[in-house]
Amino acid sequence: MYSAVWLLICFLSFAGVYLSLSAPFLAAIHVLVYTGAILVLFVFVIMLLNLRDEELGEEYPAGTRFLAAGGCTALFTLIAVPIYEAHLPGMPPLPEDGHFGSIESVGNLLFTVYGLPFELVSVLIIVAMFGALVLAKKKLWGPA
Repeated sequence: MYSAVWLLICFLSFAGVYLSLSAPFLAAIHVLVYTGAILVLFVFVIMLLNLRDEELGEEYPAGTRFLAAGGCTALFTLIAVPIYEAHLPGMPPLPEDGHFGSIESVGNLLFTVYGLPFELVSVLIIVAMFGALVLAKKKLWGPA
């Protein structure tokens, strides 16, 4: 549940980024779809699993958690810095006319350039949630 609360904060922060980019439509859709629907789905799955303390396992030591956090930060930096410094080839440039994040520009990009990736991400999310259910509740599926 703590992770779901932090995910809520993360989703709302993304909406704030969209607002700072003058894209109120994207911010509203992000809050409605991700914060309203996806997060509720995640909380439903967490409640459905109903894990007991002995099923959760032991926490990792603090040193391991800090090492993992440092590795994640380094990986993020390795990925984010080149993206920030150079525009990715093959991606369309941002509109210069101030219509970034408008309904028209989002619709055009979603149904032309990003249609297939959008659908692939939705399939990936469904497979990941099914995988989490299988891993967390092996007893539901019988002996392995």
